[in-house]
Amino acid sequence: MMHPDEVNKRFPRGKKVCGIVCQHRHFGLFVEIPGTDILGLVDTTGYKSTDSYPEIGSEIEVTILQFRDSENPLKRHFRLGVNSAIFSTDI
Repeated sequence: MMHPDEVNKRFPRGKKVCGIVCQHRHFGLFVEIPGTDILGLVDTTGYKSTDSYPEIGSEIEVTILQFRDSENPLKRHFRLGVNSAIFSTDI
């Protein structure tokens, strides 16, 4: 597991990275960030349906907003931002 200091150094707030959409949920998209074992979450509250989400497996550009560390590996994650143009329908 990558140390939090290393994560914050490699992925500072505001950094743009490419990731792969791996899951759709009603509250957001989970995105794999290459080179880490940490998933990112794009909050999609306000979008009409998951039908507007980018396809699973597609590559999208995301912006690192925050890294949330936890001793539980399942709770460690990035909060991510995206350009709303990636969604096929408007809010």
